[in-house]
Amino acid sequence: MSLPAPDFWNVPNTPYQTCLLTDDGSSTTTEVAQCLSDRGWQVIVLSFPNSLVPKRPILPATVHRVVLTNLSEEHLQDQLAGIFQTYGLIGTFIHLHPISQYLYNQPDTLVNPDKAILKQVFLLAKHLKSSLTQAANQGRSSFLTLAHLDGEFGLSGQQDFSAVSGGLFGLTKTLNLEWPAVFCRSLDISPDLDAATTAQIILAELHDPNALIQEVGYTRKGRVTLTCELAHLGV
Repeated sequence: MSLPAPDFWNVPNTPYQTCLLTDDGSSTTTEVAQCLSDRGWQVIVLSFPNSLVPKRPILPATVHRVVLTNLSEEHLQDQLAGIFQTYGLIGTFIHLHPISQYLYNQPDTLVNPDKAILKQVFLLAKHLKSSLTQAANQGRSSFLTLAHLDGEFGLSGQQDFSAVSGGLFGLTKTLNLEWPAVFCRSLDISPDLDAATTAQIILAELHDPNALIQEVGYTRKGRVTLTCELAHLGV
């Protein structure tokens, strides 16, 4: 179903105006970090190990980077504890999932990179729950994920992609039920859209006052979501 552009809710500043943004290894990370920083957010970029995402885009001078050196839950917890101690609680989490074709072009990958990154996002949700729900008591807090299927939730039949990243949509739907105070949304943005356009989409969706929509897709044709319709069967 086609959707109009979202309204823009100029969310009031809160004590938790800190965003944790995962690094997809592309200029999209730079663009999103810059957009948020320009609007007064404190942004921390979390980079995955080199074995998964070897490229590290240049970040704005005001943006801080934290690097995961391995995929253990204990290491992730330690890094998050350091972030909380240095920058305060996280009020917004944005995951940028790398385009699948880039992930599978990496040499010497001993693990499935899509699955490894997806697991990290599940762990991040687990360990950010307390921070995000606490931030929600002071205003809007958000959990937003971005995948690059085809911009139509994998239904167009015109793009090659790994179905693993589709797990982000299931995670976000589950969190939407378990964390009613947190704004949860998953995005499917066509790989055909450039980094600057993607960053503007993320900014717009992050400020959408309509919390009833859980998943949104974008192609060059516009903004869509999934709906259920009754089928009319002939006799």
